[in-house]
Amino acid sequence: MIYLIRHATPLIDYKPCNARSAKLRLDEYNQTSSIDEAEIAAFLGQPNVSQMLLASEANVMSSPVNRAYATACRLFDVACIQQDARLREFDLRLSNIPVLKMGLRHWFALHRILWLLGISLGAASRKAEHQRALGVAAELYKIGGEAGKITIIVSHGMFLRTVRKALQRRGMQAHRVYRSGCFTVESLTP
Repeated sequence: MIYLIRHATPLIDYKPCNARSAKLRLDEYNQTSSIDEAEIAAFLGQPNVSQMLLASEANVMSSPVNRAYATACRLFDVACIQQDARLREFDLRLSNIPVLKMGLRHWFALHRILWLLGISLGAASRKAEHQRALGVAAELYKIGGEAGKITIIVSHGMFLRTVRKALQRRGMQAHRVYRSGCFTVESLTP
């Protein structure tokens, strides 16, 4: 069995800003360990949902990006968590669009759409990032079919979505276990 966990919501300023401020907030977003722990606490407060995941002898792997690692540390014993750079989010860069002022999430969405259209602004290409996720999915597929083995991945939205879709194409069944804010837990079974 495989669990895919998206990090809890980072606690940063999402209010409208110009492009220069958005770039600074993206840096903060990528560096912060401050997450909405209430999202995780609500999950932990539902033992019928969380116990199965937390009581297992699982292989826990986390993105080294602080928001994901902080989420993993809140859920699991730090000594059990393996950081893996391949689990980081797809690269995102923001450009300087003068005059425009909008919320940080809108800046992220605009530039993610540009990236999906092939305008990378210096970020890793869509193809390269997709291949990285497919490589992780292939490894997980080999592990996921072993009886009694549980692997838990704590990572980021687009990366996990790509991994989940690749595993589903290989016949694994996905099920959303829990969601609150950004924090999402999905299970995949053969």
